Amino acid sequence: MKVPMTVLRVVTLGPALLVSFVLAVVVFALLPPALGLVLFLASAAVLGALALGQLEVVAIGLLTRSRPATEAEFRVMAPVLAELGRYGIDVGSLYVRRVQHPQTPVALAIGHRAVVITPGLVEGTYRGGVTGAEAVAVLAHAVGRRRVIRPRLEAAVLAATTPWRMVVATFRGVGRAFAWLPFMRVAWTLRGVVGVICVVQSVAEGRTWPGLLGGAVIALTYLVPAAGRVIEVRGEVAADQLVAELGLGGVLAGLLRRYGHPMTLERLQRLEAAAEPPQRPRLHLVPG
Repeated sequence: MKVPMTVLRVVTLGPALLVSFVLAVVVFALLPPALGLVLFLASAAVLGALALGQLEVVAIGLLTRSRPATEAEFRVMAPVLAELGRYGIDVGSLYVRRVQHPQTPVALAIGHRAVVITPGLVEGTYRGGVTGAEAVAVLAHAVGRRRVIRPRLEAAVLAATTPWRMVVATFRGVGRAFAWLPFMRVAWTLRGVVGVICVVQSVAEGRTWPGLLGGAVIALTYLVPAAGRVIEVRGEVAADQLVAELGLGGVLAGLLRRYGHPMTLERLQRLEAAAEPPQRPRLHLVPG
C-alpha cells in the first residue's frame, strides 16, 4: 500500500515542529519576562508574515544561505530560464548560494517560483563546462521534485523548524566526533531493543506513560528517517520522469555520469527512456 505524501510529511514535520516549539518556549522562559514576551511575539509575527507569503526574499536568503542573482549571473542563466519557459516551467526568482559544499544541491526549487543554484553551476554554464541543455535539465529536475512534494507554507515551516535542524546538526557532529569509540555503531543499531526493554520495564514498575514516551521517541528514530527516504525517492522518480518527458533525460544522465554521481540501473533507464510523442487526433470519415 502506497502511503500518501501527506502522511509522510506529517511524520517528518510533526516531531520537528514539536521539538522546535518546546525548545523555543524553553529559551524564551529563561530570558527576562519582558524580553521573552517581545521575542515570542516577534517570532509569531515573522512566522505569520511568512505564511502569508511576505518576507520571502529575506527568508530564502537566510534559510538557504543565498542571495539574489547579480546582473552578470542572471545574464549567464537568462537563456536557460528562457528555455525553461518554452517548456512551460516558469522560474520567477533566481538565487545563488553564498557557500557551496560537496553535499549542496546544485539546484533547489523553493518558495513561490524561486530556484536556488550554486555558484559552480553559474560558472560551469558560463565557461561551457555545463551546456545550456544540461543546465535546463538540472533546473527542471529541481522544479519537478518540488511539484511532487508540494510543500505548503514552505518558508514558514522551514523557519519554524530551525531549532530542530540545529539540534540534529549538533548531534550529528557529536556522533562523528565519537564514531571512533568501540561499539558506538552497534549501540545505535540496537536502540530498538533498548526501547522495548524500556517500555516493558516501565510498565512492570507502574510507570507506563514515561516508558511509552521513551519507546515512542526511539520509534521515531526509525520512522522519521524512513519517511524522509520515501519522500526523497518519490521526489527523485517524479523529477526524473518530468525531465525524461521533456526529452532531457539522456542529457541529465550524461551530466551526472560525467561528474561521477552514483546512479542505479533503474534510474538510468528511467532517465534515458524516450519520451512518447504526443498523440495526434484521429480523423474518422463519416460516409455521406
